[in-house]
Amino acid sequence: MTTPRQRRAGRVAAAGRWLRARLAATPGSMTVLTTGVLVVVLMVIGVGTSITGVHLERNALQHAADSAALAASQAVDEHALYTKGEGPLVLPASARAAAEQHLRDYPPSSGRTVDIHVTSVSTAGDGTVHVVVAAATHPPLAGWFTRGTGIAVPLTVEGEARAR
Repeated sequence: MTTPRQRRAGRVAAAGRWLRARLAATPGSMTVLTTGVLVVVLMVIGVGTSITGVHLERNALQHAADSAALAASQAVDEHALYTKGEGPLVLPASARAAAEQHLRDYPPSSGRTVDIHVTSVSTAGDGTVHVVVAAATHPPLAGWFTRGTGIAVPLTVEGEARAR
């Protein structure tokens, strides 16, 4: 007669034999699973790289907007500066011209950002200039797709500076 411990050991051994036979009967299933996981991991890395690339392009455009605002704030109206009056120190037309000229002279150096333009320029009486710059960018690893379809990621940034 067998004891409960021996019966349990027999069942465990039988389950082990069944599991080994089952795994041996499904060749290649690990290859499919590994390939699937690898594809998902590579897609996550690609999306992360594209998002990071767009963020870096936005930062470069932000620097360009800040420097364009600084250039626009330096377009001070000399007549308003040297005469007693309540007129603005920086005229909107001269500020916009200075900002656009600065972006033409010093464009962001990336080849992925296109159609960089000044959207709006506003001035305040204290010499503060607010510049909005817009552009479109093609993310890394997906640029071939966005260029081929004519779709680009739009970027809009704001810069502000004050003449003193």
